[in-house]
Amino acid sequence: MKIKKLYINTIGCQMNVYDSEQIAERLHRIGYVTDTRVEDADLVIINTCSIREKAEQKAFSFLGRLAKMKRDKPRMIVGVCGCVAQQEGQKIIERMPHIDFVLGTQAIDRLPAAIERIEKHPCRIVDVDMSQVIQESADISAPPKPHEVSRFVTIMRGCDNFCTYCVVPYVRGREMSRDPEKIISEIKSLVVNGIREITLLGQNVNSYGQKQDLCDFPTLLKQINDIDGLFRLRFTTSHPKDLSDDLIDTFQSVEKLCYHIHLPVQSGSNDVLARMNRRYTREKYLEKVIRLRETCPEIAITSDIIVGFPGETRADFEQTKALIERVEFDSLFAFIYSDRP
Repeated sequence: MKIKKLYINTIGCQMNVYDSEQIAERLHRIGYVTDTRVEDADLVIINTCSIREKAEQKAFSFLGRLAKMKRDKPRMIVGVCGCVAQQEGQKIIERMPHIDFVLGTQAIDRLPAAIERIEKHPCRIVDVDMSQVIQESADISAPPKPHEVSRFVTIMRGCDNFCTYCVVPYVRGREMSRDPEKIISEIKSLVVNGIREITLLGQNVNSYGQKQDLCDFPTLLKQINDIDGLFRLRFTTSHPKDLSDDLIDTFQSVEKLCYHIHLPVQSGSNDVLARMNRRYTREKYLEKVIRLRETCPEIAITSDIIVGFPGETRADFEQTKALIERVEFDSLFAFIYSDRP
C-alpha cells in the first residue's frame, strides 16, 4: 500500500484533540501517516472549533491560505471536520471552492470511505448527519507516541444543558454516554501500550450514564481506578448543577484521582447566571466549593468566566470579581462574550 501523508490542524478543546487522534488512526488504516509539514501533505484536514468567533475565524484563515497550495497541487485533498463543519455544512463548500469535503462531529467513522471515494472519483462531499447513538469502532485508540504517558479518552458526547451562550448542543448533538465496558477496554489498551495518566472527557461528565441507564460517573471512576498499570486519573468538564456529593467523595475514595476539578462558574451574578440558563446560583456554587475543600483540602479548583454577557451591569461584574476573590481559584480562564449563530 502506498504511504500517503496526512496533515491535521486541530483547533479548540481537548475533545477535538481526541477526535483528531481518532481521525489519524482511521486514516492510517487506508495508508495515511501523519506529517508535520502541510506543504508535503497529500491530505490536509482542519478539525475546527466554533465555541468562540475567534476560533472560527482562525479556521477560515487557515483554509484561505490553502487555496494557492491546492492550485499548485490539485490532487491534494482538503477537508474540514469538527464543530464549524457541523455548523456551516454546505456553506463552506460554497464559500471556498478548493475544499473537497466537510464532515461534521459525528462523521469520523465515515471519513475513510469519503476519502477513498474522492481518491477514486474526485468529488465534493458534505456529511453532517447526526445520530442518536454513539457508533463504536473496534480498536479505536491510536497507539501512543514514543515517551507519551498521558492521553484523553472521551466518555460521552453532546450536551442537554442549552446554556444560552453555547453552541455545543447544536454542533455536538444531544447528550450520549459511551458504554462503560468500551471505555474501560480503551483505557486498558492504552495502559498496555505505556499510558499512565488518563483524562476523561465530556461536555458534562457529571451527568454520565443518566440518560441511558448506565452506571453513574462516580461508579465509572471507581471501575477505572481498578485498572492495573494506570497511575493517575483526571476528568473534565464538570457542570456545577450536577456535582453530586457522591462525586465529591471520590476525591477521597478513588486513590488514582488527581486532586483537581475544573468547575466553570461563568459569572458571580445570579441575574446573569439565570440569563445564561446555568441553573444554579452563586450561593449553590459556593456551597459546592466549600464541600470540595472539606472533603479534599489539597484540591485545586479552576474555572471559566465570561465577561460582557448581554445585559451585564457594573454591579454584576463586581459580584463576579467578589466571587473570584472569595474562592481564590488556582487558575482561571476568562473570556469576553462571543456571540454565536
